[in-house]
Parts: sequence; structure tokens; C-alpha cells
Amino acid sequence: MTTQPIISRAILAICVLAAGVALWVFPALFFPAPGANDAPILWNLPLPVVGLTLVGSLVAAARSRQRGDSKTGSIALGVYLIGVAAAFVIGLVVFANLSNDRYWPFLLSPVVFGSAGIAVLAVAVAGQRPSSSELIGGAVIGAMATVALVLWMLARGARDWLLAPYGFDICLLIALEAAVVFFVGGWWRSTPSMAHV
Repeated sequence: MTTQPIISRAILAICVLAAGVALWVFPALFFPAPGANDAPILWNLPLPVVGLTLVGSLVAAARSRQRGDSKTGSIALGVYLIGVAAAFVIGLVVFANLSNDRYWPFLLSPVVFGSAGIAVLAVAVAGQRPSSSELIGGAVIGAMATVALVLWMLARGARDWLLAPYGFDICLLIALEAAVVFFVGGWWRSTPSMAHV
């Protein structure tokens, strides 16, 4: 009976890994020698992706609370969104140049993602005190995803924002990580509980 969840999670892990690899090679594959103004449509696409990610995060946290699920997933998601805000601040300090308007996400995103992360945490814990396991688990999962995002952004550097795809791939990565963080956090309780069955 435990084989099905293991197989499902293994398939999900493979799909997430494949999506991560696709996002990593996407810029080099589609823009091997990008010019300064290639694919200008991509300038405007990050905003809808960010909006959908944040709305989806709040809806997921609210539905999880409504169903009485483990709070670990929502806490992990809230911590991760706050971590995304921190990642943009790090990018701003390390390689962004405020004289170029293509770095506008580095100014706006910390406020937007940080506020959304606080809202998700508020939804997760309001009126229902989470257990220490949920708090620790959520914090660890969210922090690990944040570290991965920071390393990715630093590896991409300024080029990813100045030339195509203009940070669009990183916004997709944030959406992917947010979903993974929430689902992995939702599984947190299932492992110890199976030991009591």
C-alpha cells in the first residue's frame, strides 16, 4: 500500500528535475547569442507569472487550512516567498545596476514577495498554533529552496536580466519551486505518522 505514494513522488521528482534542467538550458537554447533587444515580449511576461505564483500561493495556503492539512506546506511556502524577497535583495547588492530599468524587479520584488510570504504565514498559523515539527520542517524546506534560488540567480548573474530572457526563466523557476515547496511540505507529516500504523 505504500508503493503507490513512493512511485508517485518518484515520478514527480523526475518531472521537477526535468523542468529544472529545461529552465537552465532555456536561455542558451533559444538565445545563444542574444542582442540587447531580442524578444522584447519577454520583458512583460515575468509580471503575470509572478502574479499567478503569488495568488496561487495564497489560495493553496487558504485551501490547506480549510481542509485541516498539515501546516508544514504553507509555512514552507511562506518562508520560501520571504526567501525570494531576500534573493532579490542579494541580487541587487551583488550585480544589479539601478541605472538600468531592466533591474526593476530587484526593487519591487522584495516588497511584493515579502508581503505575500508574510500573508501566507499568517493564513497558515492564524488561530491554530503549529507544532514545532511543522515550524521546523517548514522553515527547513523553505530555506533549502531559497538557497537553491540564490545560487541559481548568482550563477546567471546580470546577463540573465539585461539580455533575453530578461529574468523570465527565473520567474518560472520561482513558480516551480513554490509548488514543489508546498507539496513537499504537505508530505512532511505522512512519514512519521506511518510509523504508528
